[in-house]
Amino acid sequence: MDLSKLKLDVYDFLAIILPGLIVTAEGWILLRGWSDFISSMSSISGTGLTLLLVFAFGIGHIVQELGDISFKLVMGKRFPYRGRDQFWAGHEAAAVKKAIKEQCGHEIESVDGAFDYCLTKLKGLFDKRDVFMATSDLCRSIFILSFLALAPAARIAFWGASSCRHAAYVFLRILALLVVVAILSWLRMKRFRYLSEVTVFRAYLAVPKDNRSE
Repeated sequence: MDLSKLKLDVYDFLAIILPGLIVTAEGWILLRGWSDFISSMSSISGTGLTLLLVFAFGIGHIVQELGDISFKLVMGKRFPYRGRDQFWAGHEAAAVKKAIKEQCGHEIESVDGAFDYCLTKLKGLFDKRDVFMATSDLCRSIFILSFLALAPAARIAFWGASSCRHAAYVFLRILALLVVVAILSWLRMKRFRYLSEVTVFRAYLAVPKDNRSE
């Protein structure tokens, strides 16, 4: 299989393949153990690596959907769009509303409608948003996978342990690391999600009228 023929963008790599690889590693460790995972990875063939990447790409979509559903259930359906909601309710929105009305001839009251309009007009002029979105969704996946990692962590700590005390010590150290990873992922997810939303409006105003997509 020639991976060079596949057309993958930055979002595919950061937000789909990487989470897919992480959850695959977690499942592998849970079922086979840490030693088997390290041994298999160190001797993986080119064909095996290709199949692993293809599998990670497929399961990465499931991880992203799990993250989206989980966050909306816990935080509310508008959680991913809080950045645009906050912007639309602030004083900066007035300039955007005015610019949209001047260009399209009527006001767009809905924040989602205005966001889609601005993003469409910025087509090809704000590629950085793809990086913002990919980083945010990657961090969201890592946050979710930090909790799922408790199962393989327990396998590493308790499977074949010489004593319960030592196993508990190892598990607590891994748990502390996962807590730090989860917190940092949460903060970075929120920051880059906010940038991916709010910057669309600001970029729309920054682009000269003649350069906006017609």
